[in-house]
Amino acid sequence: MKFLRATIKLISFLLVTLFLYSLIMASLIGAIIGVNYEKIRGYLLRFWGRCICKIIGIKLEVKGKIPNPPFLLVSNHLSYIDVFVLFSQLRCLFVAKSDVKTWPLMGFIIRTCGILFIDRNRKRDITRVNKLISKNINENQGIILFPEGTTSPGMEVLPFRTPLLEYPATEDLSVSYVAISYESKKKEQPAYESICWWDDASFFSHFMNVLKMKGFKAKLHFGETPVKENDRKLLAEKLHSAVKNNFKPVVTKEAFNAKHDVFKPLSF
Repeated sequence: MKFLRATIKLISFLLVTLFLYSLIMASLIGAIIGVNYEKIRGYLLRFWGRCICKIIGIKLEVKGKIPNPPFLLVSNHLSYIDVFVLFSQLRCLFVAKSDVKTWPLMGFIIRTCGILFIDRNRKRDITRVNKLISKNINENQGIILFPEGTTSPGMEVLPFRTPLLEYPATEDLSVSYVAISYESKKKEQPAYESICWWDDASFFSHFMNVLKMKGFKAKLHFGETPVKENDRKLLAEKLHSAVKNNFKPVVTKEAFNAKHDVFKPLSF
């Protein structure tokens, strides 16, 4: 039964993704004759996010003030599922790790839809990406960053890395924020093991396990007041504190340590 459920969801996921991707590509071609590609892409990606949440069975619980473009928003990072739920609420693009480009099919689609990529192994790439962020924030779309630099089981909000906050600090730009958390249904595997993606499971095997679930809850708590600071380290500290205050842990440290070794986040 679970395998059948996952198969139906996977087929639906692929059909919806390919159909909306074709519309995005059509609007890109239409840009030649004056179509506002960025605006149309933003609405289509938001609709895609909402469709995928429905297909997977994600029940959204949203609090706070959702920003409208232009905006720069930071979020804690628990899983690739974060992308689906954030797309469902915002007209935006993400800054993602460069290895996402290698994912089968999804990597190609994401790459050609304008997602910004960063090579965290090259410090000089920070300057290039900061310039891309400044160029892509406009009235049609915002940009989302995951300043933790990695995913986690959701025990806490990991420290925020500062390099990609250089642009808003230098330009005195207000930064919005959101805290993400997940909750699985009773009798389902705990959310920190099934939804959060922090271990060595491959993307496909993890995604198939997510599709086997009947559904789960995603909690988004947007901040009411954006944060502004002209020092990137101080900006990172204030944003981290703000996200932490709105974050509901997916699992306690005690419950995690009772079943697993101490979690050590990846370093970038």
